[in-house]
Amino acid sequence: MTYDLVIRGGQVCDGTGASSFVADIAVRDGRIVAIGDVGPADAVEVIDADGLWVTPGFIDIHTHYDAQLHFEPTASPSSWHGTTTVFIGNCGFTFAPAKPDDLPWLLQMLSRVEGMSPEALREAVTFPGGSFADYLSGFEGQIGVNVGANVGHCALRRFVMGDAASERTATDAEIAQMQELLRDALAEGAIGFTSSQLELHQAHDGRPVPSNLAEPDELVALASVLAEYDFGSIEFIPKTFLEGYSAQDRDLIVRLWRASGKPIHLNTLTLLPQAPDGWKRSLDFATEALAQEGAHIHPMFASNHQGVHFALASTFLFDEYLTLRSALTSPPAARDAILRSPDFRAALRVELADVTNKSFTFNPQILRVEVVHEPEHARYVGMTVAEMAEDMGCDPLDAFLDVSLAEELRTQFVQAARPDKNRLDAIEELIRSGIITAGASDAGAHLLSFCGVDYTTRLLTEWVPHVLSFEQAVSRLSMVPARLHGLDDRGVIKVGAAADLNVIDRTRLATSPPRYVTDFPANNGRFVIDAEGYVATVVNGTVMMEEGTHTGALPGHVLRGAGAPTS
Repeated sequence: MTYDLVIRGGQVCDGTGASSFVADIAVRDGRIVAIGDVGPADAVEVIDADGLWVTPGFIDIHTHYDAQLHFEPTASPSSWHGTTTVFIGNCGFTFAPAKPDDLPWLLQMLSRVEGMSPEALREAVTFPGGSFADYLSGFEGQIGVNVGANVGHCALRRFVMGDAASERTATDAEIAQMQELLRDALAEGAIGFTSSQLELHQAHDGRPVPSNLAEPDELVALASVLAEYDFGSIEFIPKTFLEGYSAQDRDLIVRLWRASGKPIHLNTLTLLPQAPDGWKRSLDFATEALAQEGAHIHPMFASNHQGVHFALASTFLFDEYLTLRSALTSPPAARDAILRSPDFRAALRVELADVTNKSFTFNPQILRVEVVHEPEHARYVGMTVAEMAEDMGCDPLDAFLDVSLAEELRTQFVQAARPDKNRLDAIEELIRSGIITAGASDAGAHLLSFCGVDYTTRLLTEWVPHVLSFEQAVSRLSMVPARLHGLDDRGVIKVGAAADLNVIDRTRLATSPPRYVTDFPANNGRFVIDAEGYVATVVNGTVMMEEGTHTGALPGHVLRGAGAPTS
């Protein structure tokens, strides 16, 4: 018997949560064709997995690799952490479908709300505008991982309403046009629909992102389109996610479920000092909705660490503070003059002091300088803003703004979450719940703010075995997200399934602290997190990553509809 790949003698963790077992795995034409004692066999490639673990490839349901995959096909650093399938187009932010004249606006919006370099997007994104099918065709044969693409609400609104999408509610006729556009996108390969209504999300022009202006009936009308299909899901971030969803948002989420009959994926739950019981009320809501009417409502838990990096030139973190948001979205010359104004700074101090229902706070005692660009500021690296202010002989806010202005707002800061038993206890309860899904990477976005791709590795190392068994943790990263998104042939190791696999040395499995690299177009940088212990990552039967290094292979598929690949 001849095979393309045989993985011999590994401890197979099949993704179902069942006990692991030792077996060979044989692969032909991108599929698993035998599990057990394969015996003597010819194989193009053999991996000796004796003493190693073999798992399904991991599935990340919440990424923003929409742009990056055009110029970096491995979806790094997610693929360094065992991820073989990524879902893009989350939070309502996509640039397809798009009229060619609208594409620059959509790219600028994406740059602002998702923390991506506008120069890198202009230089590297090859999509010229067009239908969703046109967009997906750009990935054919060009990607190392599998990709499932959602269609975003903002693109639909912009396509139908033009600039008015950022100004007003939609008419009935416009909603009907959006429904038809969504229907077309789903027929052309979109796997679901996404939207968000966070006030935090403001476009590059200072206006709300288009989806923020949608009335509930518009969202429900779009959700109803998914009822016409036997696949799909909805990802949605409601306005009041911090406090555990208001009564209005709860009603809207349930209406989305009723209209679509599809799983509703919600934002990450975590304990925030400003809303310490918000996560618990969100969990209780999802639990009650399932018990009362079978509604599949799935927020995410965060097994990654919650530190945040940012520079004022590209951050959205302060957009809840209207005074600073207005300044940062002004043209550069006006922006810098505003930031230097004593009156502005006095007003900003008052605003920053009110942290009610804010997701980010300015805390000079823990906010540290991470990267500087001017030699005279080198001594500040590693200092807190409070320490830097003492060295400069001024107020912490003045120090923060003055150094940033001297570096064209490119100074990088980091604010790490303090160790907190209450937060860890909340995460443990969320992990133990079968309703809450693994996620929170936001991979491909907030490149200078946050890198959460290590959630896979951290779940397997920091929450095993005291909360989950290794087998259970693997299932949460593979079979569970696959089933919730209709990917019946992925996320498990079984005969006939797609051969998306990881070969793991658990004795070496680990992550590293975030590090800053300059490896993106237009000489732009990002934060990445390294991984150890991933001996090989296999996508559709081909080894795509080997000990953290891309082999050069591009075996990824575009997953359409219920998961059928395009090839």
